[in-house]
Amino acid sequence: MKPTEFVKVNTQFWGDHLRSVSEHLPGSHGRELPGQLLYPRMMVLTETPDWNILELVGVSREYRALEVRRQKAQSVEEYFGLADGSPVVSLPGENILKDATVATEDARRELVDWFPGVEKILGTEYVGPGDQLLKFAPGNYSTFDRVLFAHSAGRATRLHWTFFALAIHRSEPTEKYLDFLRNFANAAPHLDPVGTLTAPRDDDGLKSEAFTSTYLAHGLQNATAETFLAEHESILLAAFDATRLIPRPSLEGPDGTVTPDFILERADGTHIVGDLGLPLREAGKKHRRSATVREGAAQLAEYAGYFDDAENRTFVQTKYGVEVSEPRRVLIVGSHQTVTADDLTDAAAEIIDYDTILRLYLAAKS
Repeated sequence: MKPTEFVKVNTQFWGDHLRSVSEHLPGSHGRELPGQLLYPRMMVLTETPDWNILELVGVSREYRALEVRRQKAQSVEEYFGLADGSPVVSLPGENILKDATVATEDARRELVDWFPGVEKILGTEYVGPGDQLLKFAPGNYSTFDRVLFAHSAGRATRLHWTFFALAIHRSEPTEKYLDFLRNFANAAPHLDPVGTLTAPRDDDGLKSEAFTSTYLAHGLQNATAETFLAEHESILLAAFDATRLIPRPSLEGPDGTVTPDFILERADGTHIVGDLGLPLREAGKKHRRSATVREGAAQLAEYAGYFDDAENRTFVQTKYGVEVSEPRRVLIVGSHQTVTADDLTDAAAEIIDYDTILRLYLAAKS
């Protein structure tokens, strides 16, 4: 199937499917649903030399017509994990992973310590010593329905929760693919339709801008780091098990001033220094950020180096009342952003996308 046909087929199918769910289920079966239905907001269609990949991203409390984004990746393995080495999971034939976690051993060891709420979404676990997460074979259909991917390389870890993703070889014909989609959707439980997620009804966080998914595209055009952090404070605190957020701290030192986007103080007394690798608008300027993963990781390394100096740590303690030593480094990226093997290997940081932050928040609050 050519990429243009892949776009056309998925736009029609997922638009019809999710619209039907939103018009029927909350009204006629609202009392039977275990909570608030959440919907994706964007459909990302990725072309590799041999594979077509669909991913639904965004976590929205209301259904709206899906925005469509097209992009390319070097390989299907790179899209889902590192592109070289032995896999954690090999995927022959037809594969369906639902409510599951695929992780390298190193990444899995850190998950619960870093994100206490993550235990609620681990589901079926696939963990191994591999250098990449998945290995695909021609002719298969692989679907990932609410799956958490966690892989590590050196001192870096990439965490990505997918609402729904699917990979098919480009040799597959259109009608066969459409039959697969119809059968897959029809086989799902009536109260748990494909492409949706249920969240607690009484969670006030669902009323925030984060769950209208404006930050996937349109909202980011007007948001600055300061406004983003103000609107997402409760989400970041819950996702990272933190008790305090310090937005845009000005860290002065003998070599100048550095300004990370945030410092989080966690409940266990440890700290996180982080940057937002999102297309936010710079305060007082018209242009938006456009830093790459490598540039973001290099900036985080500079922040971490700042805290190696005892005088700098004393300055931060005096100014902000926190004793920061050897902080974790976190880069928050867009949900549709592909992180290459080289990006991850060189990062020496945690790379987490926006959807995964929202999912960790929901897990922590459930």
